[in-house]
Amino acid sequence: MIICINYPIYRYIVDYKQKQYLIINKISSDMNDSKGIIHWLFLKKWHPVPTVASTVALFSIIGVLFLILGIVITVINNQIIEVSLHKYNAQVDFNNEEQCQLNNATKNYTCTVEWDLPEIKAPIYFYYELENFYQNHRRYVSSKSSTQLSGTPIGSSDASTFCNPIKQESDLWDYQQKVHIDVNNKRIPRVANKTNVANPCGLIAKSFFNDTYKLFKEDGTTQVVIDETGISWPNDVGKKYQASPNTSTSQWINPENEHFIVWMRTAGLPQFRKLWGHIEEDLPAGKYKLQFEHNYDQTKFNGAKNIVMSTSGPFGGKNLFLAVAFIVVGVIQILIAIAFLIKKLKGGNSFGVRRAE
Repeated sequence: MIICINYPIYRYIVDYKQKQYLIINKISSDMNDSKGIIHWLFLKKWHPVPTVASTVALFSIIGVLFLILGIVITVINNQIIEVSLHKYNAQVDFNNEEQCQLNNATKNYTCTVEWDLPEIKAPIYFYYELENFYQNHRRYVSSKSSTQLSGTPIGSSDASTFCNPIKQESDLWDYQQKVHIDVNNKRIPRVANKTNVANPCGLIAKSFFNDTYKLFKEDGTTQVVIDETGISWPNDVGKKYQASPNTSTSQWINPENEHFIVWMRTAGLPQFRKLWGHIEEDLPAGKYKLQFEHNYDQTKFNGAKNIVMSTSGPFGGKNLFLAVAFIVVGVIQILIAIAFLIKKLKGGNSFGVRRAE
């Protein structure tokens, strides 16, 4: 049976018996190809017909490659050293509890906790980790002004549109209204006008993580240098995030502060870690003292604050999921190959019987 079908651009003749679709001519008036549309019917084509043997070979090769990658990543993971200090603020000597209470706008209490570390080779990455903090909430993620963060002032109407509910300086925390945090994380006193637009505004900015850290060797005087530069994406500093000309008086934090930039890149899971600095010297095994300012109140979201120090490999930090995923997929591919091999041994090399035409 042959049926002629008209379309606005092409006219088709469909031969259902031969299961062929022949384009006879192109009705469009702008056709300039001298060879015509029929020319495309004679292009050389390759229609692979898979056999059981080729399928077994394909799945076997893919399976072996995935298994090799999984084993390689596992070996690399085992060479990465990762140590963590869970709920570091809760491990402070309670005899000095009064000196380690939560800081406010005028007091900067420092706390010290001992930390046993294995031998770690440089470079070492120093992270803070939060638990039960949902940075992926829709309202939270959208509460910021990219225009303001790039150095352009915005009005109250824009602040209400993009930064709700943190629009004015009066919506900020108490310490954010009384100090300016510069690019080096230093606090400079300032006087805020509570009716002005908060700069930076929004929920992400207001919830900025502001604990600070210093690491000392066992003697308590020899400091391990934690480099806090180069922790953000290169294109962010001075481009996506720019300070206003009068940043020390008009902004509660300099948007070019790299800790602030790292914080503004929201995480997808409620437990996440963010890079705070990196150590470029080898650390011998032994006791160390972590000194920190207890500024961030994790009780507001019923969470926990942790510290993680880690080395890295070709695939980044320790990632057990990636290794397991490759191995599992590789095993599945091998099992499929075995199933097709059994089919070949029992039923031949063809997937079916070709019918006579």
